[in-house]
Amino acid sequence: MARSNPTSGSSSDAPRDAIALLKQDHRTVSALFEEFEKADDEEQSAIAQRVCQLLTVHATIEEELLYPAAKQAFEDEEDDDLVNEAEVEHGTAKELIAKIEGMTSDDEHFKATVTVLGEYIKHHVKEEEGELFPQLKKTELDLKELGGRLADRKFQLMEQLGIEEEAAPQPRKRAASRGAARSKSGNRRSGSRARH
Repeated sequence: MARSNPTSGSSSDAPRDAIALLKQDHRTVSALFEEFEKADDEEQSAIAQRVCQLLTVHATIEEELLYPAAKQAFEDEEDDDLVNEAEVEHGTAKELIAKIEGMTSDDEHFKATVTVLGEYIKHHVKEEEGELFPQLKKTELDLKELGGRLADRKFQLMEQLGIEEEAAPQPRKRAASRGAARSKSGNRRSGSRARH
């Protein structure tokens, strides 16, 4: 897939706001961790590298833009603690990423380290989506404007690091399914008479 600026508006799958963009990143990485578990040794190395790249970009945009904006928007110390906790979690995730990037798939602890990173990220995502994001929605923060800045910075970082854009896999599957359902609804309802 060719890289395109995610804020160009050319894709109907482009996130509408900061939270949608970050959740989309979460789904992409989660799918990669699942893929890692099912992959053979050779494929696991490439998947782990991809996960590390995407998490590095994701953590950077959150740390540079989301967390400072959240701290500014929050009026409650308890909400600030959510951001502080997320920042500390990022530090630990970065340590695991660095460890993985320094390993080969032949390393005895390679799979275990990637698995632990996956579990750690799953916990982090649960807290962000269950606590931090709902609190952000209650603030006066312009999530659409912030989403645009996050998308711009994400694109810039991916370009700098030579990372292919992976913003569309999950939505593309859903969009493809919806499109297929619309165009082949008759075929789907009547079983699999025709295979395309």
